Amino acid sequence: MSTRRVAAACIVSLAVAFVVDLLTPQLFVAAILLDVPVVLSTLGRSRRLTYSMVAIGLVADVVAGYFNGVRDHYTWDPIGLGDRGLAALSIVLVGYLVTVAQEHAERAGRASAQELRAQRAAHIAAALEPIRELLSTELVQRAIALGSLALLGAAEARYVLPRPRRETLVARAGSDAVDCDETPLPPEAASLVQRAIDEDDAIVVDGSDALGRMLLDRFGTSHLLALPISERNNRFGVLLLSLGGERPGDELEVARAFARAAANALGHARLFEQLAERNDELAERNAVIRDLVYAVSHDLRTPLAALEMTLRQARAGTYGALPDAYLQIVDGSIAAISDLSRFVETLLLVAKIESGDRHPQADVVDLAEIVRQIAGELDALARAREIRLDVQENGEARTIADRGDVRRAIVNLVANALEHTPSGGTVQIALGHANGAALVRVIDDGYGVSDDVRSRLFHRFATGDDRRGGGSGLGLYIVRRVAEETGGSVTYEPNQPQGSIFTIRLPSARTT
Repeated sequence: MSTRRVAAACIVSLAVAFVVDLLTPQLFVAAILLDVPVVLSTLGRSRRLTYSMVAIGLVADVVAGYFNGVRDHYTWDPIGLGDRGLAALSIVLVGYLVTVAQEHAERAGRASAQELRAQRAAHIAAALEPIRELLSTELVQRAIALGSLALLGAAEARYVLPRPRRETLVARAGSDAVDCDETPLPPEAASLVQRAIDEDDAIVVDGSDALGRMLLDRFGTSHLLALPISERNNRFGVLLLSLGGERPGDELEVARAFARAAANALGHARLFEQLAERNDELAERNAVIRDLVYAVSHDLRTPLAALEMTLRQARAGTYGALPDAYLQIVDGSIAAISDLSRFVETLLLVAKIESGDRHPQADVVDLAEIVRQIAGELDALARAREIRLDVQENGEARTIADRGDVRRAIVNLVANALEHTPSGGTVQIALGHANGAALVRVIDDGYGVSDDVRSRLFHRFATGDDRRGGGSGLGLYIVRRVAEETGGSVTYEPNQPQGSIFTIRLPSARTT
Protein backbone atom coordinates (compact mmCIF):
# COMPACT_ATOMS: atom_id res chain seq x y z
CA MET A 1 0.00 0.00 0.00
CA SER A 2 1.32 3.46 -0.92
CA THR A 3 2.26 5.99 1.75
CA ARG A 4 -0.43 8.40 0.55
CA ARG A 5 -3.17 5.82 0.96
CA VAL A 6 -1.93 4.90 4.41
CA ALA A 7 -1.82 8.57 5.42
CA ALA A 8 -5.40 9.04 4.17
CA ALA A 9 -6.55 5.98 6.15
CA CYS A 10 -4.80 7.30 9.28
CA ILE A 11 -6.46 10.73 8.96
CA VAL A 12 -9.92 9.20 8.45
CA SER A 13 -9.55 6.88 11.46
CA LEU A 14 -8.19 9.78 13.52
CA ALA A 15 -11.18 11.95 12.61
CA VAL A 16 -13.64 9.18 13.44
CA ALA A 17 -11.97 8.51 16.81
CA PHE A 18 -11.97 12.27 17.61
CA VAL A 19 -15.68 12.66 16.78
CA VAL A 20 -16.59 9.57 18.84
CA ASP A 21 -14.53 10.92 21.74
CA LEU A 22 -16.28 14.30 21.54
CA LEU A 23 -19.74 12.74 21.58
CA THR A 24 -19.16 10.37 24.51
CA PRO A 25 -19.55 11.28 28.20
CA GLN A 26 -16.55 12.56 30.12
CA LEU A 27 -16.21 9.42 32.22
CA PHE A 28 -16.37 7.21 29.14
CA VAL A 29 -12.99 8.13 27.59
CA ALA A 30 -12.99 6.98 23.97
CA ALA A 31 -9.52 8.50 23.40
CA ILE A 32 -8.13 4.98 23.38
CA LEU A 33 -9.38 4.84 19.78
CA LEU A 34 -6.70 7.41 18.89
CA ASP A 35 -4.18 4.53 19.07
CA VAL A 36 -5.71 3.11 15.87
CA PRO A 37 -4.21 5.69 13.42
CA VAL A 38 -0.83 5.34 15.15
CA VAL A 39 -0.89 1.58 14.54
CA LEU A 40 -2.11 2.06 10.96
CA SER A 41 0.86 4.33 10.24
CA THR A 42 3.18 1.29 10.33
CA LEU A 43 1.79 0.24 6.95
CA GLY A 44 3.27 3.38 5.39
CA ARG A 45 6.80 2.50 6.56
CA SER A 46 7.33 6.16 7.42
CA ARG A 47 8.51 7.29 10.84
CA ARG A 48 7.50 10.83 9.99
CA LEU A 49 3.90 9.68 9.53
CA THR A 50 4.01 7.80 12.84
CA TYR A 51 5.38 10.85 14.70
CA SER A 52 2.67 13.01 13.11
CA MET A 53 -0.10 10.65 14.19
CA VAL A 54 1.25 10.58 17.76
CA ALA A 55 1.39 14.38 17.92
CA ILE A 56 -2.06 14.87 16.39
CA GLY A 57 -3.50 12.15 18.62
CA LEU A 58 -2.21 13.87 21.75
CA VAL A 59 -3.70 17.17 20.62
CA ALA A 60 -7.01 15.47 19.82
CA ASP A 61 -7.01 13.85 23.27
CA VAL A 62 -6.55 17.23 24.98
CA VAL A 63 -9.13 19.01 22.81
CA ALA A 64 -11.74 16.29 23.29
CA GLY A 65 -11.19 16.34 27.07
CA TYR A 66 -11.60 20.10 27.16
CA PHE A 67 -14.86 20.07 25.22
CA ASN A 68 -16.19 17.19 27.34
CA GLY A 69 -15.71 19.41 30.41
CA VAL A 70 -17.26 22.43 28.69
CA ARG A 71 -20.30 20.34 27.81
CA ASP A 72 -20.59 19.38 31.52
CA HIS A 73 -20.85 23.06 32.54
CA TYR A 74 -17.09 23.61 32.76
CA THR A 75 -16.63 20.77 35.19
CA TRP A 76 -13.84 18.27 34.69
CA ASP A 77 -14.09 15.03 36.60
CA PRO A 78 -10.76 13.92 38.22
CA ILE A 79 -11.31 10.31 37.13
CA GLY A 80 -11.97 11.44 33.57
CA LEU A 81 -8.81 13.54 33.62
CA GLY A 82 -6.83 10.55 34.91
CA ASP A 83 -8.21 8.41 32.10
CA ARG A 84 -7.22 11.14 29.68
CA GLY A 85 -3.67 10.99 30.94
CA LEU A 86 -3.59 7.21 30.58
CA ALA A 87 -4.93 7.53 27.02
CA ALA A 88 -2.18 10.03 26.18
CA LEU A 89 0.40 7.70 27.69
CA SER A 90 -0.94 4.82 25.60
CA ILE A 91 -0.66 6.94 22.43
CA VAL A 92 2.99 7.72 23.20
CA LEU A 93 3.75 4.11 24.16
CA VAL A 94 2.12 2.71 21.01
CA GLY A 95 4.01 5.26 18.91
CA TYR A 96 7.29 4.20 20.51
CA LEU A 97 6.60 0.49 19.98
CA VAL A 98 5.57 1.13 16.38
CA THR A 99 8.82 3.03 15.75
CA VAL A 100 10.91 0.23 17.27
CA ALA A 101 9.05 -2.33 15.16
CA GLN A 102 9.72 -0.26 12.03
CA GLU A 103 13.44 -0.10 12.85
CA HIS A 104 13.63 -3.88 13.33
CA ALA A 105 11.71 -4.42 10.09
CA GLU A 106 14.11 -2.14 8.21
CA ARG A 107 17.13 -3.96 9.63
CA ALA A 108 15.62 -7.32 8.73
CA GLY A 109 14.85 -6.04 5.24
CA ARG A 110 18.41 -4.82 4.72
CA ALA A 111 19.85 -8.10 6.01
CA SER A 112 17.51 -10.08 3.75
CA ALA A 113 18.45 -7.90 0.77
CA GLN A 114 22.17 -8.37 1.46
CA GLU A 115 21.71 -12.13 1.77
CA LEU A 116 19.75 -12.18 -1.49
CA ARG A 117 22.48 -10.18 -3.27
CA ALA A 118 25.13 -12.54 -1.89
CA GLN A 119 23.15 -15.55 -3.16
CA ARG A 120 22.79 -13.96 -6.57
CA ALA A 121 26.51 -13.20 -6.70
CA ALA A 122 27.26 -16.83 -5.80
CA HIS A 123 24.90 -18.12 -8.50
CA ILE A 124 26.45 -15.81 -11.11
CA ALA A 125 29.96 -16.89 -10.08
CA ALA A 126 28.98 -20.56 -10.33
CA ALA A 127 27.47 -20.04 -13.78
CA LEU A 128 30.58 -18.19 -15.00
CA GLU A 129 33.25 -20.44 -13.49
CA PRO A 130 33.36 -22.97 -16.39
CA ILE A 131 33.21 -20.09 -18.89
CA ARG A 132 36.22 -18.14 -17.59
CA GLU A 133 38.55 -21.14 -17.88
CA LEU A 134 38.02 -21.46 -21.65
CA LEU A 135 40.20 -19.77 -24.27
CA SER A 136 38.21 -20.73 -27.39
CA THR A 137 35.51 -18.31 -28.56
CA GLU A 138 33.24 -21.14 -29.70
CA LEU A 139 33.55 -23.00 -26.40
CA VAL A 140 32.82 -19.78 -24.48
CA GLN A 141 29.72 -19.08 -26.59
CA ARG A 142 28.35 -22.58 -25.98
CA ALA A 143 29.09 -22.32 -22.26
CA ILE A 144 27.27 -18.97 -22.10
CA ALA A 145 24.14 -20.46 -23.65
CA LEU A 146 24.17 -23.38 -21.17
CA GLY A 147 25.04 -21.22 -18.15
CA SER A 148 22.17 -18.81 -18.77
CA LEU A 149 19.61 -21.64 -18.55
CA ALA A 150 20.27 -22.60 -14.95
CA LEU A 151 21.03 -19.07 -13.76
CA LEU A 152 17.84 -17.48 -15.08
CA GLY A 153 15.54 -20.51 -15.05
CA ALA A 154 14.97 -20.37 -18.81
CA ALA A 155 13.34 -23.17 -20.77
CA GLU A 156 15.42 -22.35 -23.85
CA ALA A 157 18.40 -20.13 -24.65
CA ARG A 158 19.19 -19.01 -28.19
CA TYR A 159 22.55 -17.34 -28.66
CA VAL A 160 22.31 -15.33 -31.90
CA LEU A 161 25.85 -14.81 -33.19
CA PRO A 162 26.75 -11.41 -34.66
CA ARG A 163 26.96 -10.62 -38.35
CA PRO A 164 28.09 -11.76 -40.81
CA ARG A 165 27.41 -15.24 -39.37
CA ARG A 166 24.07 -14.79 -37.59
CA GLU A 167 23.96 -18.48 -36.75
CA THR A 168 22.08 -19.45 -33.59
CA LEU A 169 23.36 -21.72 -30.80
CA VAL A 170 20.38 -23.39 -29.10
CA ALA A 171 20.44 -24.81 -25.56
CA ARG A 172 17.40 -26.31 -23.82
CA ALA A 173 16.69 -27.03 -20.17
CA GLY A 174 17.34 -30.62 -19.18
CA SER A 175 19.98 -31.16 -21.85
CA ASP A 176 23.72 -30.48 -21.92
CA ALA A 177 23.77 -30.34 -25.71
CA VAL A 178 24.10 -27.07 -27.65
CA ASP A 179 22.84 -27.27 -31.23
CA CYS A 180 23.76 -24.95 -34.08
CA ASP A 181 20.76 -23.63 -36.04
CA GLU A 182 21.66 -22.03 -39.37
CA THR A 183 18.04 -21.18 -40.25
CA PRO A 184 17.58 -17.40 -40.65
CA LEU A 185 15.68 -15.72 -37.85
CA PRO A 186 12.05 -14.75 -38.57
CA PRO A 187 11.68 -11.00 -39.26
CA GLU A 188 10.09 -10.17 -35.89
CA ALA A 189 12.86 -12.01 -33.98
CA ALA A 190 15.57 -10.37 -36.12
CA SER A 191 13.99 -6.99 -35.35
CA LEU A 192 14.10 -7.72 -31.61
CA VAL A 193 17.76 -8.77 -31.83
CA GLN A 194 18.69 -5.59 -33.70
CA ARG A 195 16.80 -3.46 -31.19
CA ALA A 196 18.65 -5.08 -28.28
CA ILE A 197 21.97 -4.40 -30.05
CA ASP A 198 21.05 -0.77 -30.76
CA GLU A 199 19.84 -0.07 -27.21
CA ASP A 200 22.60 -2.21 -25.65
CA ASP A 201 20.28 -3.25 -22.83
CA ALA A 202 17.98 -6.10 -21.86
CA ILE A 203 14.51 -6.07 -23.44
CA VAL A 204 11.54 -7.99 -22.00
CA VAL A 205 8.73 -9.04 -24.38
CA ASP A 206 5.52 -9.64 -22.42
CA GLY A 207 2.83 -9.67 -25.10
CA SER A 208 1.54 -6.17 -24.40
CA ASP A 209 1.42 -5.44 -28.15
CA ALA A 210 0.69 -7.36 -31.33
CA LEU A 211 4.37 -7.84 -32.26
CA GLY A 212 5.13 -9.11 -28.76
CA ARG A 213 2.28 -11.62 -28.86
CA MET A 214 3.50 -12.83 -32.25
CA LEU A 215 7.00 -13.38 -30.85
CA LEU A 216 5.73 -15.20 -27.76
CA ASP A 217 3.53 -17.47 -29.88
CA ARG A 218 6.48 -18.31 -32.13
CA PHE A 219 8.75 -19.17 -29.19
CA GLY A 220 5.99 -20.80 -27.15
CA THR A 221 6.61 -18.90 -23.92
CA SER A 222 4.96 -16.29 -21.71
CA HIS A 223 7.97 -13.93 -21.61
CA LEU A 224 10.99 -13.47 -23.84
CA LEU A 225 14.20 -11.77 -22.72
CA ALA A 226 16.61 -10.33 -25.30
CA LEU A 227 20.00 -9.93 -23.60
CA PRO A 228 22.85 -8.31 -25.59
CA ILE A 229 26.37 -9.60 -24.94
CA SER A 230 28.60 -6.60 -25.57
CA GLU A 231 31.74 -4.91 -24.30
CA ARG A 232 32.43 -1.31 -25.27
CA ASN A 233 32.26 -1.33 -29.08
CA ASN A 234 32.41 -5.13 -29.38
CA ARG A 235 29.08 -6.82 -30.12
CA PHE A 236 29.34 -10.54 -29.36
CA GLY A 237 25.69 -11.41 -30.04
CA VAL A 238 22.31 -11.56 -28.29
CA LEU A 239 20.79 -14.17 -25.98
CA LEU A 240 17.09 -14.87 -26.51
CA LEU A 241 15.78 -16.53 -23.32
CA SER A 242 12.33 -18.14 -23.06
CA LEU A 243 11.10 -17.41 -19.53
CA GLY A 244 7.89 -18.72 -18.00
CA GLY A 245 5.88 -17.39 -15.07
CA GLU A 246 5.64 -13.71 -14.19
CA ARG A 247 7.41 -10.83 -15.89
CA PRO A 248 11.12 -10.77 -14.85
CA GLY A 249 11.84 -8.27 -12.08
CA ASP A 250 14.99 -8.55 -9.98
CA GLU A 251 16.20 -11.24 -12.41
CA LEU A 252 16.98 -8.49 -14.90
CA GLU A 253 19.91 -7.26 -12.80
CA VAL A 254 21.22 -10.82 -12.54
CA ALA A 255 20.90 -11.17 -16.32
CA ARG A 256 22.76 -7.89 -16.92
CA ALA A 257 25.58 -8.90 -14.57
CA PHE A 258 25.85 -12.28 -16.30
CA ALA A 259 25.94 -10.56 -19.71
CA ARG A 260 28.77 -8.23 -18.62
CA ALA A 261 30.88 -11.09 -17.28
CA ALA A 262 30.14 -13.23 -20.37
CA ALA A 263 31.27 -10.37 -22.62
CA ASN A 264 34.53 -10.13 -20.63
CA ALA A 265 35.13 -13.85 -21.09
CA LEU A 266 34.53 -13.58 -24.84
CA GLY A 267 36.84 -10.58 -25.00
CA HIS A 268 39.61 -12.58 -23.33
CA ALA A 269 39.12 -15.53 -25.67
CA ARG A 270 39.17 -13.25 -28.70
CA LEU A 271 42.35 -11.58 -27.43
CA PHE A 272 44.17 -14.92 -27.20
CA GLU A 273 43.01 -15.87 -30.69
CA GLN A 274 44.22 -12.55 -32.06
CA LEU A 275 47.57 -13.14 -30.40
CA ALA A 276 47.78 -16.47 -32.19
CA GLU A 277 47.02 -14.83 -35.54
CA ARG A 278 49.95 -12.49 -35.02
CA ASN A 279 52.27 -15.38 -34.25
CA ASP A 280 55.05 -14.41 -36.65
CA GLU A 281 55.33 -10.88 -35.34
CA LEU A 282 55.14 -11.93 -31.69
CA ALA A 283 57.74 -14.66 -32.08
CA GLU A 284 60.52 -12.10 -32.60
CA ARG A 285 59.48 -10.13 -29.52
CA ASN A 286 58.48 -13.04 -27.35
CA ALA A 287 61.13 -12.66 -24.68
CA VAL A 288 60.39 -8.96 -24.20
CA ILE A 289 56.65 -9.56 -24.06
CA ARG A 290 57.14 -12.36 -21.53
CA ASP A 291 59.06 -10.08 -19.21
CA LEU A 292 56.57 -7.26 -19.65
CA VAL A 293 53.59 -9.56 -19.04
CA TYR A 294 55.21 -10.97 -15.95
CA ALA A 295 56.06 -7.55 -14.55
CA VAL A 296 52.68 -6.00 -15.33
CA SER A 297 50.68 -9.05 -14.18
CA HIS A 298 52.67 -9.37 -10.97
CA ASP A 299 52.37 -5.67 -10.13
CA LEU A 300 48.63 -5.60 -10.88
CA ARG A 301 47.68 -8.40 -8.51
CA THR A 302 48.01 -6.48 -5.24
CA PRO A 303 46.19 -3.27 -6.29
CA LEU A 304 43.43 -5.30 -7.95
CA ALA A 305 42.95 -7.41 -4.83
CA ALA A 306 42.92 -4.30 -2.63
CA LEU A 307 40.48 -2.53 -4.91
CA GLU A 308 38.14 -5.54 -5.00
CA MET A 309 38.24 -5.83 -1.20
CA THR A 310 37.48 -2.11 -0.78
CA LEU A 311 34.54 -2.31 -3.19
CA ARG A 312 33.16 -5.40 -1.47
CA GLN A 313 33.38 -3.64 1.89
CA ALA A 314 31.56 -0.64 0.44
CA ARG A 315 28.97 -3.01 -1.04
CA ALA A 316 28.43 -4.56 2.38
CA GLY A 317 27.79 -1.14 3.93
CA THR A 318 31.08 -0.74 5.80
CA TYR A 319 31.29 2.91 4.80
CA GLY A 320 27.58 3.63 5.11
CA ALA A 321 24.48 2.92 3.07
CA LEU A 322 24.73 3.49 -0.69
CA PRO A 323 21.94 4.51 -3.06
CA ASP A 324 20.58 1.77 -5.33
CA ALA A 325 22.14 3.40 -8.40
CA TYR A 326 25.57 3.28 -6.77
CA LEU A 327 25.04 -0.35 -5.69
CA GLN A 328 24.56 -1.37 -9.32
CA ILE A 329 27.74 0.47 -10.30
CA VAL A 330 29.68 -1.17 -7.46
CA ASP A 331 28.37 -4.64 -8.46
CA GLY A 332 29.49 -4.09 -12.04
CA SER A 333 32.90 -2.85 -10.89
CA ILE A 334 33.41 -5.90 -8.65
CA ALA A 335 32.54 -8.26 -11.53
CA ALA A 336 34.89 -6.43 -13.90
CA ILE A 337 37.75 -6.51 -11.39
CA SER A 338 37.16 -10.22 -10.78
CA ASP A 339 37.38 -10.94 -14.51
CA LEU A 340 40.49 -8.79 -14.84
CA SER A 341 42.11 -10.61 -11.93
CA ARG A 342 41.50 -13.99 -13.61
CA PHE A 343 42.94 -12.69 -16.86
CA VAL A 344 46.01 -11.40 -15.03
CA GLU A 345 46.44 -14.79 -13.35
CA THR A 346 46.33 -16.55 -16.75
CA LEU A 347 49.04 -14.28 -18.14
CA LEU A 348 51.04 -14.60 -14.96
CA LEU A 349 50.92 -18.41 -15.21
CA VAL A 350 52.49 -18.33 -18.67
CA ALA A 351 55.07 -15.79 -17.53
CA LYS A 352 55.92 -17.81 -14.43
CA ILE A 353 56.29 -20.96 -16.49
CA GLU A 354 58.73 -19.10 -18.74
CA SER A 355 60.73 -17.66 -15.86
CA GLY A 356 60.67 -20.77 -13.70
CA ASP A 357 59.16 -18.79 -10.84
CA ARG A 358 56.52 -21.37 -9.98
CA HIS A 359 55.97 -23.59 -6.94
CA PRO A 360 53.24 -26.14 -7.73
CA GLN A 361 51.69 -28.01 -4.81
CA ALA A 362 52.47 -31.72 -4.98
CA ASP A 363 49.67 -34.05 -3.89
CA VAL A 364 48.56 -37.57 -4.74
CA VAL A 365 46.26 -37.14 -7.74
CA ASP A 366 43.76 -39.76 -8.93
CA LEU A 367 43.98 -39.43 -12.73
CA ALA A 368 40.95 -41.64 -13.30
CA GLU A 369 38.76 -39.33 -11.23
CA ILE A 370 39.99 -36.26 -13.10
CA VAL A 371 39.48 -37.91 -16.48
CA ARG A 372 35.91 -38.93 -15.63
CA GLN A 373 35.10 -35.39 -14.51
CA ILE A 374 36.54 -33.88 -17.69
CA ALA A 375 34.69 -36.35 -19.88
CA GLY A 376 31.43 -35.50 -18.15
CA GLU A 377 32.00 -31.77 -18.62
CA LEU A 378 32.95 -32.00 -22.30
CA ASP A 379 30.45 -34.68 -23.28
CA ALA A 380 27.85 -32.06 -24.25
CA LEU A 381 30.31 -30.39 -26.62
CA ALA A 382 31.25 -33.75 -28.12
CA ARG A 383 27.63 -34.69 -28.74
CA ALA A 384 26.94 -31.28 -30.24
CA ARG A 385 29.74 -31.92 -32.72
CA GLU A 386 28.47 -35.51 -33.23
CA ILE A 387 31.74 -36.89 -31.88
CA ARG A 388 31.95 -39.95 -29.65
CA LEU A 389 33.92 -39.29 -26.44
CA ASP A 390 35.08 -42.46 -24.64
CA VAL A 391 37.10 -43.16 -21.49
CA GLN A 392 39.19 -46.33 -21.17
CA GLU A 393 40.65 -47.15 -17.75
CA ASN A 394 43.30 -49.81 -17.38
CA GLY A 395 43.84 -50.19 -13.66
CA GLU A 396 44.63 -47.55 -11.07
CA ALA A 397 46.40 -44.41 -12.30
CA ARG A 398 47.82 -42.05 -9.69
CA THR A 399 50.62 -39.52 -9.70
CA ILE A 400 52.09 -36.88 -7.42
CA ALA A 401 51.50 -33.45 -8.91
CA ASP A 402 49.52 -30.24 -8.66
CA ARG A 403 45.90 -31.30 -9.21
CA GLY A 404 44.93 -28.02 -10.92
CA ASP A 405 47.90 -28.18 -13.29
CA VAL A 406 47.22 -31.79 -14.30
CA ARG A 407 43.53 -31.07 -14.86
CA ARG A 408 44.34 -28.03 -17.00
CA ALA A 409 46.74 -30.06 -19.14
CA ILE A 410 44.24 -32.89 -19.81
CA VAL A 411 41.41 -30.43 -20.53
CA ASN A 412 43.62 -28.69 -23.09
CA LEU A 413 44.37 -31.97 -24.89
CA VAL A 414 40.76 -33.21 -24.96
CA ALA A 415 39.36 -29.83 -26.06
CA ASN A 416 42.04 -29.67 -28.76
CA ALA A 417 41.07 -33.15 -30.00
CA LEU A 418 37.37 -32.29 -30.11
CA GLU A 419 38.09 -29.12 -32.03
CA HIS A 420 40.10 -30.93 -34.71
CA THR A 421 37.96 -34.02 -35.18
CA PRO A 422 35.15 -33.98 -37.78
CA SER A 423 31.56 -35.03 -37.12
CA GLY A 424 31.19 -38.80 -36.82
CA GLY A 425 34.69 -39.15 -35.38
CA THR A 426 35.87 -40.53 -32.05
CA VAL A 427 37.99 -39.10 -29.24
CA GLN A 428 39.24 -41.50 -26.58
CA ILE A 429 40.92 -40.80 -23.22
CA ALA A 430 42.92 -43.87 -22.21
CA LEU A 431 44.66 -44.46 -18.86
CA GLY A 432 47.46 -46.94 -18.35
CA HIS A 433 50.97 -47.71 -17.02
CA ALA A 434 54.36 -48.28 -18.61
CA ASN A 435 57.80 -48.52 -17.01
CA GLY A 436 56.75 -46.97 -13.69
CA ALA A 437 54.86 -44.08 -15.31
CA ALA A 438 51.16 -43.27 -15.35
CA LEU A 439 49.94 -42.58 -18.89
CA VAL A 440 47.09 -40.42 -20.12
CA ARG A 441 46.56 -40.81 -23.86
CA VAL A 442 44.16 -38.66 -25.89
CA ILE A 443 43.45 -40.42 -29.19
CA ASP A 444 41.41 -38.98 -32.07
CA ASP A 445 40.75 -39.90 -35.70
CA GLY A 446 40.69 -36.29 -36.85
CA TYR A 447 42.85 -34.25 -39.21
CA GLY A 448 46.24 -35.03 -37.67
CA VAL A 449 49.30 -32.78 -37.69
CA SER A 450 51.45 -32.11 -40.74
CA ASP A 451 55.17 -32.85 -40.68
CA ASP A 452 56.25 -29.21 -40.83
CA VAL A 453 54.21 -28.36 -37.70
CA ARG A 454 55.29 -31.27 -35.50
CA SER A 455 58.71 -29.83 -34.65
CA ARG A 456 57.14 -26.73 -33.02
CA LEU A 457 53.91 -28.29 -31.83
CA PHE A 458 54.58 -27.75 -28.11
CA HIS A 459 56.13 -24.30 -28.43
CA ARG A 460 54.55 -21.01 -27.43
CA PHE A 461 51.99 -19.63 -29.90
CA ALA A 462 52.49 -22.60 -32.20
CA THR A 463 49.43 -23.40 -34.37
CA GLY A 464 48.99 -25.52 -37.45
CA ASP A 465 47.47 -23.85 -40.49
CA ASP A 466 46.39 -27.19 -41.85
CA ARG A 467 44.19 -27.96 -38.86
CA ARG A 468 40.70 -26.62 -38.44
CA GLY A 469 39.91 -23.90 -35.96
CA GLY A 470 42.31 -21.62 -34.14
CA GLY A 471 43.51 -21.26 -30.59
CA SER A 472 45.84 -19.10 -28.61
CA GLY A 473 48.83 -21.35 -29.33
CA LEU A 474 49.38 -21.66 -25.57
CA GLY A 475 47.39 -24.84 -24.85
CA LEU A 476 49.94 -27.48 -25.88
CA TYR A 477 52.76 -25.32 -24.58
CA ILE A 478 51.18 -25.29 -21.11
CA VAL A 479 50.62 -29.07 -21.37
CA ARG A 480 54.33 -29.59 -22.07
CA ARG A 481 55.52 -27.32 -19.26
CA VAL A 482 53.12 -28.87 -16.72
CA ALA A 483 54.27 -32.38 -17.65
CA GLU A 484 57.95 -31.40 -17.45
CA GLU A 485 57.55 -29.64 -14.10
CA THR A 486 55.88 -32.78 -12.73
CA GLY A 487 58.82 -34.92 -13.85
CA GLY A 488 57.11 -36.31 -16.93
CA SER A 489 56.69 -35.51 -20.59
CA VAL A 490 54.17 -35.18 -23.38
CA THR A 491 54.58 -36.61 -26.89
CA TYR A 492 52.73 -36.69 -30.18
CA GLU A 493 52.44 -39.51 -32.67
CA PRO A 494 50.16 -39.93 -35.68
CA ASN A 495 47.21 -42.26 -35.34
CA GLN A 496 46.61 -44.85 -38.04
CA PRO A 497 45.01 -44.53 -40.50
CA GLN A 498 44.43 -40.89 -39.50
CA GLY A 499 44.32 -38.66 -36.48
CA SER A 500 46.59 -37.93 -33.54
CA ILE A 501 47.73 -39.51 -30.29
CA PHE A 502 48.94 -37.22 -27.49
CA THR A 503 50.47 -39.00 -24.49
CA ILE A 504 51.24 -37.47 -21.09
CA ARG A 505 53.70 -39.51 -19.03
CA LEU A 506 53.76 -38.74 -15.29
CA PRO A 507 55.64 -40.46 -12.48
CA SER A 508 53.41 -43.11 -10.91
CA ALA A 509 52.53 -42.57 -7.27
CA ARG A 510 53.07 -46.29 -6.64
CA THR A 511 56.79 -46.03 -7.34
CA THR A 512 57.57 -42.57 -5.88
